[in-house]
Amino acid sequence: MQVVVGVSNRHVHLTKLDLEVLFGKGYELTYVKDLRQPGQFAAEETVSLIGPKGAIHHVRVLGPCRSYTQVEISRTDSFILGVQPPIRDSGDLAGAESILIRGPRGEVEAKEAVILPLRHIHMTPADADRLGVTNKQFVSVHVPGERALLLEHVLCRVADASALEFHLDTDEANAANLKNGDLVEIVTDSEIKLGNVNVLHKKSRILVLNCGSSTIKYKIYQMPEETIVETDTIAKIPASEYGNRIENVLKGFSQHKFDAICHRVVHGGEDFKQSTIVTEEVKASIRKYERFAPLHNPNNLIGIESAEKVFPDTLQVAVFDTAFHQTMPPSSYLYSIPYEYYEKYGIRKYGFHGMSHRYVMERAEQLLEISASKLRLLSCHIGNGVSICAIKHGKSYDTSMGLTPLAGLTMGTRSGNIDPSIISFIQDIEESSTEGVIDILNYKSGVLGISGVSGDLRDVMEAAKAGDKRCQLAIEMYTTRIHKYIGLYLARLNGVDGIIFTAGVGENSPELREMICAGFEYAGVVLDYEQNRNKHGERFISAQYSPIKVMVIPTNEELIMARDGYALLPKLRENKRTAEVVS
Repeated sequence: MQVVVGVSNRHVHLTKLDLEVLFGKGYELTYVKDLRQPGQFAAEETVSLIGPKGAIHHVRVLGPCRSYTQVEISRTDSFILGVQPPIRDSGDLAGAESILIRGPRGEVEAKEAVILPLRHIHMTPADADRLGVTNKQFVSVHVPGERALLLEHVLCRVADASALEFHLDTDEANAANLKNGDLVEIVTDSEIKLGNVNVLHKKSRILVLNCGSSTIKYKIYQMPEETIVETDTIAKIPASEYGNRIENVLKGFSQHKFDAICHRVVHGGEDFKQSTIVTEEVKASIRKYERFAPLHNPNNLIGIESAEKVFPDTLQVAVFDTAFHQTMPPSSYLYSIPYEYYEKYGIRKYGFHGMSHRYVMERAEQLLEISASKLRLLSCHIGNGVSICAIKHGKSYDTSMGLTPLAGLTMGTRSGNIDPSIISFIQDIEESSTEGVIDILNYKSGVLGISGVSGDLRDVMEAAKAGDKRCQLAIEMYTTRIHKYIGLYLARLNGVDGIIFTAGVGENSPELREMICAGFEYAGVVLDYEQNRNKHGERFISAQYSPIKVMVIPTNEELIMARDGYALLPKLRENKRTAEVVS
């Protein structure tokens, strides 16, 4: 039996008493639209959730009022708030987490109220009879497609006043590549035993590995819960020791049995539009693009080959920084140079920070409660490296970085776009090689080059406040370049629905966010001073009635990698079954 998908965004159910505390005595919820389940509706009212670690604002209240107050969030939300709610069915609140709920008129300390909702199917008794199930029984749901998987432990909720619908939270929906209105199939135990569907293990352990130019970062995820089991960073590794260090790190995981190891690869050129299982052909392509990412692709490959050596029977997955941007049209990615250089040598814009832009796009989709396929977004990844991505209907349409990460905006130590003639001019006056000039543009320019103080915005802003003129100029140039690209992409997308700030500076500097947004009031950007300056974590920082919604969304590139590896596990099993049949 097929069933329609309903993605459950974070929301709150309130008692009448708590509603009046939060909104005022005698207050009634304002109806906005019906939900699929009979008698339930989305209200206009929103509240803030305040946890030990952070806060989430603009959380939708659902009606009508209930006999208990309940807060339903995702695992990602729980990390932001700093709570550890249990996975429960609605109404099963004994021992659940507590949370502070803040409304316009008051606050409620909701005791035993927060849960991660157990995925479930609403159905009528007639639906249950056709399936041969009873109320509170568990079944499985098959997600079809190229990355087919099976979601187990799905609760059946049988009631007369029900519409057939499969509910899961935003994290699970993203991991399964599901959206509202998709169709999935309820699968019987006998079908699973017969092997008629691709079954994804209920629990899988995924190692996410990021082998940088001089660092090794890793996280171990338990999937599909998306919980972090272990994480660490090893920094300042000499190039001569890199291979031995990564192999030793991997050998230290002997107590783990990984289902997949996911590797970040900086440059995949035009060969990869999505994450892929590593093969000899894939490794050859990574080597081919070393000329475009000489500091990263070689080490990315060392990580892959070391993992193959230490874990020869484990799925290896390559996740590419450039993949998200392979949807750009030629008018966005081609340079105005002889076309033959693109045809012969692949010289074009590729873009970077793809995993970050993709993650925050998916989160914005949930925050705005609008499908990404209908959204126009600007994603501003602002850290030591800076890139802006124009996202049109869920796909990268243009981005500021180019053939390499040197292009685009002013960054911590990178120049961004300059007149190309400057390179030969510096070569002549400094008696330097091309490599020497590129080194200057990569490591001695940007905010560091202008300020003469640091490539770290925090140091430069502190010096600017103390009156340092060059630091003030560096900040002005930094924000002006971002301002220019936002204006350019507003025009290219014919306006946007939302602007996202992410990464170290984008997430943590309210002053710079204000400087960047200043002047876009004409386009529909109106900031909320309180939300921007005095709140923290994932949130809207635009005024309630701002036509363009402005969001701060902490990025999570590693989670994107873990999800992609998890989604590829059924393909590995299918390949193994095919190989067994052939042999």
